[in-house]
Amino acid sequence: MHLNPSEQAMLDGAEGPVVAVALDYLVQFGEAFGAERLVDLAYCHYPAEMGIYEGSVEDALAYAAQGARVRVPTSCSTLCADVERPTSTGCPATLAALQTQVVDAHRRMGICETYTCTPQYLGFVPPFGACTCLVESSAIIYYNSVLGVRTNRGGLFTRYAAITGKYPLMGYLLDAQRRGTHWFHVDIPPESLRTYDRWCALGMHIGARVGSEVPVITGIRPDRQEWLLGLGAALATSGSVTLFHIPGVTPEARTLEEAFHGDVPADRRIVTAADLDAVYEAQTTIAPHAPIDFVTLGCPHYTLEQIRQVAAALAGKRLADGVRCWICTNRMTRRQAEFSGYVQTIEASGAQVVADTCPVESHMRQSTCRDYGLPVPQVEAMVCDSGKMLRYVGDLIGCRTALTHRDGCIAAALSGKWTP
Repeated sequence: MHLNPSEQAMLDGAEGPVVAVALDYLVQFGEAFGAERLVDLAYCHYPAEMGIYEGSVEDALAYAAQGARVRVPTSCSTLCADVERPTSTGCPATLAALQTQVVDAHRRMGICETYTCTPQYLGFVPPFGACTCLVESSAIIYYNSVLGVRTNRGGLFTRYAAITGKYPLMGYLLDAQRRGTHWFHVDIPPESLRTYDRWCALGMHIGARVGSEVPVITGIRPDRQEWLLGLGAALATSGSVTLFHIPGVTPEARTLEEAFHGDVPADRRIVTAADLDAVYEAQTTIAPHAPIDFVTLGCPHYTLEQIRQVAAALAGKRLADGVRCWICTNRMTRRQAEFSGYVQTIEASGAQVVADTCPVESHMRQSTCRDYGLPVPQVEAMVCDSGKMLRYVGDLIGCRTALTHRDGCIAAALSGKWTP
């Protein structure tokens, strides 16, 4: 790999051993994939060091103590507890105390303590075409596909990218890797694609068929930000999609020809309403009219407008006995929702507006429950509007699930039963 003089000096230790080791990891990583050089980064979304993983918080504290400092704007992904109200979700006090230690470490490193899976909602929006390094699959696919910002799945290497401001020029940072590979045409009436869960179902269907390739999707015109978020999160979950194109919507695919870099395939796969129905059937394992005990909204984290709609639906009402309902968001959105009175309305019903975390990242994982002597499973039956959430909770939390729209989720929370 070719290094410029400043990069070579960094590797030789001119900026200290922590930076030298980090750059060495990136160079080895890039050479393994044939990268010819490094690129400068505009932004990083840092991996959260979560208390549910043994040694993770301690590692973060040690890294900060070594003098690691980020050199590009850097936000941070979700934790296992709400850092302002750490025990409000039932997180064991010892785990909550451990988790909150990471905040000071991140602050000393210069990381913005956002603790969210949707940093784009907080103003972290680099220019079109900028190179970045991100964790969190739903954020990665959104930045690539909706913003036209370039990133691979950063994983642990995001840690090294953030403190060097460098990343190997490879993968989805390259023009050639961003070409569409499969064409899906959606043959579903637009009026049937007007709720968040339907876009999640669409993503679950396509992602399962395209794997890690780059789908190009025609026949749809999403006109809400959260629909694109739900679509991308589901694509990245049912497959491992990192980039999709919707001609006329995604910025580098103004036309079908641009999406395929001029080589449009002859074949296209048709997606029908029956295909989406099959997703609901697969993700719904709760019997009709059976009791439920948990409702989740906000995967990925809900926007202020979505929280406003939940508040309007719950105003003056009360959750059924024994039902927990989390509306998950980032802390800054919760602050605004408090200012607007939405949090107070929601929490008067018995539901909670939870920041910094979500059920699958929390103490409710079966492995964490066993570590802390908690009952397993923590949840018997969860209703949710997110395909991504339900894809994970069956394995990680061990509960039965049902996928439906937001109003169906709220109805379940109020009645304590799943009603298709």
